[in-house]
Amino acid sequence: MMQIAVVGGGGVGGYVAAKLIRAGAAEVTLFARGVHLAAIEASGLQVIDHDETFTVHPDTRPPQPGTRFDAVFLAVKSYDLASACRMVAPFVGEETVVVPLSNGVDHAAEIAACLQCGIVCEGCVHVISHIASPGLIEKRSPLFYLIFGAERIDARMRRLEQLLNASGLKSKCREDARYACWKKYLFIATFAMLTAYHAMPMDRVWREHRDEAEALLTEIRSVANGLGVPIDEADIAQVRKQAENLPPDAKTSMQRDFEAGRRTELEMLGGYIVRKGAALGIDVPLMRKLYGALSQRGA
Repeated sequence: MMQIAVVGGGGVGGYVAAKLIRAGAAEVTLFARGVHLAAIEASGLQVIDHDETFTVHPDTRPPQPGTRFDAVFLAVKSYDLASACRMVAPFVGEETVVVPLSNGVDHAAEIAACLQCGIVCEGCVHVISHIASPGLIEKRSPLFYLIFGAERIDARMRRLEQLLNASGLKSKCREDARYACWKKYLFIATFAMLTAYHAMPMDRVWREHRDEAEALLTEIRSVANGLGVPIDEADIAQVRKQAENLPPDAKTSMQRDFEAGRRTELEMLGGYIVRKGAALGIDVPLMRKLYGALSQRGA
């Protein structure tokens, strides 16, 4: 039986851990914190999964010295990746498959530098879920699709892919996982920046500031292409299609974080494009403007 660690018990990590535990096909250790952890330890982790509710009881104890996980999911905010790596590093071996599920792109290099071992993948997940209250994860729609992989896929990655799918977590191990992460990033970076800047939900941004959305999509695509990622017009067309079907009044997580005065993912969802654009000699004037303004509000 595979030994799996999930670092981060929020909407993504908590849901992934709960599904794996419920399936009983792996031994799962959940790294969580705060009042959410206290509630899980007291009463279990409850999940509202679209049209059903279930409760699991994760193992939240510190792993025994010498433990080596078969797979690790890093389901934390992009700014917490380094600390998550340090937390789990003693339990990562040369054959541990490490999958980031944070917003953003190009996380594999940062993780590899922190861990200095393991089989580090790129990864992203499409899901709408959040902590509704301590100890309770709510997944609002049937959508779930996890993509991970590297330029070379080996048997350990395939084994993890099979386990995820058998646990009801639709997943695909792909050699072009980096490209898949950029396609997700194209949407979330555009709408995170504009919803936070204008303080309005995604559907209103698309209706009232579509010219800015189109400009950001073009700037992000230019940086991706400069890094060798083949984002093209078809990918931008897919974002437009998603935007036309946004639910009313839906906010991005970064907008909610700004409104609540919490730490945000501004550096990954805005600053990254500004810095990479400068390094590549690609001008990104609108992203630079939004990033500068939002930086003044606090990130």
